Amino acid sequence: MNMSLTLFLLAMVATQTDSAPLGENCALHMSENGNVVTLQGVVDPQDWPQGSYKMQIDARQGGSRSLSQQAGQFGGEHTQSAGGFLVLASTTMYIANGGRLTVTLHVKGGDRSTSCSFDYEWK
Repeated sequence: MNMSLTLFLLAMVATQTDSAPLGENCALHMSENGNVVTLQGVVDPQDWPQGSYKMQIDARQGGSRSLSQQAGQFGGEHTQSAGGFLVLASTTMYIANGGRLTVTLHVKGGDRSTSCSFDYEWK
């Protein structure tokens, strides 16, 4: 694992364990188990009690490209993660060496909206 990937993963762990309120922002949590990556798009339920979301994933591996999207409405019925965040979307996928992910989460509620994103490359 190269140094930039290590720093990125440490930053993601810090994001997952950070108890500070997200304010107007959303967050993307990631965990790895070998080449299997689990992604979660989350918000703080006190800041975002209801609204709509769209999580887009652009995965590039070898010569292939895969686009996927999860979207819907949310409220109190969604699952909260261990950190108390509201999980809007979740997906698990296999990432081969050299694979790259671009993930974006868009959130709307009332008259406001926000988005968050990140790029991930498996080396």
